[in-house]
Amino acid sequence: MGARRTARGALVTGLALGTALGIATRRREARAETALGGHRGRPATVVTDDGVRLAVDVEEAESPEFAVVLAHGWVMNRHCWHFQREALAGRATLVFYDQRGHGDSSAGALGACTVDRLGDDLAAVIEQAVPEGLPVVLVGHSMGGMTIMAFAGRHPAAFASRVAGVALLSTSSGRLAGSTFGLPGPIGRLAPRVTPVVFDRMLTRAAAIDRSPALKSRTNLPVTRYVAFGPGAARAHVHFVNGMAAATPTEVMVGFFRDFLVHDKLAALAALGSVETLVMVGSRDRLTPPVHSRRIARSVPGAALTVLPGAGHMIGLERPEAVNQALSDLLDRVARRVDGHPER
Repeated sequence: MGARRTARGALVTGLALGTALGIATRRREARAETALGGHRGRPATVVTDDGVRLAVDVEEAESPEFAVVLAHGWVMNRHCWHFQREALAGRATLVFYDQRGHGDSSAGALGACTVDRLGDDLAAVIEQAVPEGLPVVLVGHSMGGMTIMAFAGRHPAAFASRVAGVALLSTSSGRLAGSTFGLPGPIGRLAPRVTPVVFDRMLTRAAAIDRSPALKSRTNLPVTRYVAFGPGAARAHVHFVNGMAAATPTEVMVGFFRDFLVHDKLAALAALGSVETLVMVGSRDRLTPPVHSRRIARSVPGAALTVLPGAGHMIGLERPEAVNQALSDLLDRVARRVDGHPER
């Protein structure tokens, strides 16, 4: 009798495990079949104090302990978080939004294409798209990381009262005016002088450039491959990123580039010392090389710095497993802090 009960128990357990594994497999397969950038959540619109309409979509979680707000980089849009969206679904309320002038968000004036303005926009996203009282984890890539720094510096009370964790991926607190973009020797030394001139000339021809999206995309492709990725990048990822870059209005691209040259948020990093902070960068990042992340990590007590060997600027696409694991670990630390047990 005991043997039969044991056998029945093992059969029931096996069937339950098989069912659970089957459901998990089907979910993974469904996710895998979703084209890059194909995920959608509940749509929302955040209106800034200067009238810009920011496109937002939200993935709800059941009884969330906190919300994760993800700010994308220069000439990207909210869909660049494709793999992070898949990995973090259900762990927290996820808020994705397009920065002004990017994706489906309106642009506003050229003079408003500044990192400071992005910090104010993030304050509006938190206020309008995150339920009151829910702690927030901010995740920013490249310009999105700068956005978080600007938010911390310009809205210190909101940062202190709402933010429990920060992830700064492939970003910089300043000193970008001398960037060589990884170019060697004399060419690299010329880059800081030549690049602003090229961008200014593009601004004068912005309307003509944007009238030919296919030509713009083809012209951008080798630049995207060089500056955004490390060796061995997947062709699909390069084209995905290039498509987002080509879809960004030239005026917006140039406007923010100009502001990067004077961007300096080193002092704002002091606020991050009070929250769980992750800093991550690829060793082959040509836009915001590891020296920038090391400077950030030195300025934030307790910040965890990870350098991904061989990865370029788009680490969320190039190294999704490593980035997702680091974000998951960050959320674990935030959850312990929210629960009041930081030592666990």
